[in-house]
Amino acid sequence: MTSRHWSLAERVADLARAEREGVELLVIGGGITGAGVLRDAATRGLRALLVEREDFASGTSSRSSKFVHGGLRYIGEGHLAMTRLACRERDRLLRLAPHLVETVPFLFPAYDDSRIPLWQVRSVLWIYAALANFRSTSRFRMLELEEVRHFSPDLRTEGLRGAGLYHDAQVDDARLVLETLRSARSLGCPAVNHAEVVEFLHAPPTTARGGPERPGRIAAVRVRDHLAQRSALIRAEVVVNAAGPAIDRVRGLDGPVRRPELRPAKGIHLVIPGGRVRALGAVTFQAPDGRHVFLAPWGDVALIGTTDTFTSEIDEPVVTIEEVHYLLSAANHAFPSVGLTTNDLRSVFAGVRPLAASAEESTPPSSVSREDRIYRDPSGLLSAVGGKLTTYRATGEKIVDRVVRRLPSERRRKLGPSRTAELPLRVDDFDNNELETALRLRFGVGAIQAAHLVRAYGADAEALLCEAPPELRRPVGRSRYTLAEIPWCIETECPASLCDLLERRVRAVLFATGQGLPDLAAIAEAAAARAGWDEERSRAETLAYAASVRRRYQIVAPERNLSAA
Repeated sequence: MTSRHWSLAERVADLARAEREGVELLVIGGGITGAGVLRDAATRGLRALLVEREDFASGTSSRSSKFVHGGLRYIGEGHLAMTRLACRERDRLLRLAPHLVETVPFLFPAYDDSRIPLWQVRSVLWIYAALANFRSTSRFRMLELEEVRHFSPDLRTEGLRGAGLYHDAQVDDARLVLETLRSARSLGCPAVNHAEVVEFLHAPPTTARGGPERPGRIAAVRVRDHLAQRSALIRAEVVVNAAGPAIDRVRGLDGPVRRPELRPAKGIHLVIPGGRVRALGAVTFQAPDGRHVFLAPWGDVALIGTTDTFTSEIDEPVVTIEEVHYLLSAANHAFPSVGLTTNDLRSVFAGVRPLAASAEESTPPSSVSREDRIYRDPSGLLSAVGGKLTTYRATGEKIVDRVVRRLPSERRRKLGPSRTAELPLRVDDFDNNELETALRLRFGVGAIQAAHLVRAYGADAEALLCEAPPELRRPVGRSRYTLAEIPWCIETECPASLCDLLERRVRAVLFATGQGLPDLAAIAEAAAARAGWDEERSRAETLAYAASVRRRYQIVAPERNLSAA
């Protein structure tokens, strides 16, 4: 098994091998939590497999705010342990995945009418730094008015008292999932997308001496391969449910869910062209209802977010015009000279946070703890609830600790310790600037595209461009992405459709002008040439992607919103 080639052919072989040999650990859910569990298991030497009913990162893990952060606002909720853990894991990710995770400055302004006055901003940042053990990443400083204006010339100055400037980090969330899975696969633990768990098979019930009958443990899982239209029966000693917002639905396959452990919360984001609002980094500001939202430059676009409302839309959450107006109103109040409208939107998207159910039903979503919880059903099914992108590695380690305790003692003694705290996601032994320059000179790609290729593919960036004909080396919709990535991803990142490609690998849906639709014919042609699609399949793929864009990345039509309610 190699870390480079990962096509649909390898996917078929991985599933067949698991069906034939069985696994010690089967992970359900291909988001960031499941990926973290799989990689941790791989570093210990477990035989593990991950299955995902759609595509990797197709849910929450491609629809986050893209932050790797300590959770400054958690301090106000009293979740200090969560903040301390998140700060530690943020710094670890900056060290272990520097090609993916990069620091970003955050401006926290205070006004005469702010809910958090300037003295509290200073106090909170001191606490934040202390919880991070005053590491270099925790440094902050307070800015005077002129310094604030320099940071963001468009920021409202009326009533401005000053601001705190600190640092957190950003990441392409879907890319982090994919690289985590690729790392796990290179260590011997594969992942299979478009494979849905449809049934749990149990061992016979047991009866304790003089006690009641106990349900039999899960002994095997029936998986429906949606690409091959067949089922596979996979023996598994332990099953981990990391299905994100669908956790309780998976638990329902095991039996009636008497007490839901999840309260999903929806958050929407707006994507606007980079530079539309001038800022040297992210800016936190207050919405009309007092909730804090943000503007965050992300490459050549910027994100505005986010809302936070409990929801039952766990599969395809929609973005309504009311939610868009809420964020635009907040942004226009914070940056009054800009005048943002819906015409400025390059894309919109909604994600669902799998929050652990709170004891108090009246607790608002923003106050619910992001700490992860692990629940064990009588059948032995382990379900991971809550958690966040930043702490996924620590969550995975904790879950696999529980898995190992379920294995026979003889097997436990043969397993190694978790190595994810020190094992880089990718080892680069080249100079980034030299490689970027070489790509620009040899292949004629732009500076933005060269920088992206080196960060995303490392030393393979040169082979990627070398294998692509010259006509594919152009950008997709004036974005950082190139057509050359399409055939490469088909061979090395196991996409099954244009939706998989353009929503989570070559993220044209967020970065490209027109969400990639103007280039769709060229994209489909490049994909068809490598994947072997005929004309009918190519047409079906383009129609499916266009439909997905309308459903998931554009403002929902009012009539659909009413029908969804």
